[in-house]
Amino acid sequence: MQYEHETADCHVMPDDPPNGTDSLTFVLRIFTLGLALASAIVMATASSCTISGHGDDDDSTTVSYKDFPPFVYLVACNITATILETAAVYVQYRKGGGGGDDEEPPVLPGVVLVVLDVAVQVLLYSSAGGVFAAVVAYGDQISACADAAGNFSAEVHKAKLLAFGAGLAAALAAVVKDVPLPFSIWPIPSE
Repeated sequence: MQYEHETADCHVMPDDPPNGTDSLTFVLRIFTLGLALASAIVMATASSCTISGHGDDDDSTTVSYKDFPPFVYLVACNITATILETAAVYVQYRKGGGGGDDEEPPVLPGVVLVVLDVAVQVLLYSSAGGVFAAVVAYGDQISACADAAGNFSAEVHKAKLLAFGAGLAAALAAVVKDVPLPFSIWPIPSE
């Protein structure tokens, strides 16, 4: 290590480049993975509700997430995005190849990482957009569940926001991975 002395303070200057970009990208990818999985779980486990009919008829209807195609699409897309994001974490941190500093890193893992980033964003944003549109289109049925037993309406809104957060985290991870950040986060390599 190199040591730099300034007045009475001693600052350690590590020889390795800063790892801020890798660390922040890793955290954002884990957020994406967690939020997408949480959104799928919240939607899939949303309690069904029974909407009572009006008048003398007993036209009660049981509503669950499976009755709304955009909600089923959200569950499928978010589970797929979780799997693809796991693959992106693996590709990003294994693409170095373990070679020396003189070797050029292979191109294929970088291309695969870009494809995975785009696929994850397409899945997350299309499913979140579908749920936002479904909440508007089926607003009467979903809000009728807010008054019924169970919390189907609240769970739909939670899943919608979690899916949007996952899409935002995926977009930030895709951008941050290419921006050099001038700081290091633990663990800072030692001798």
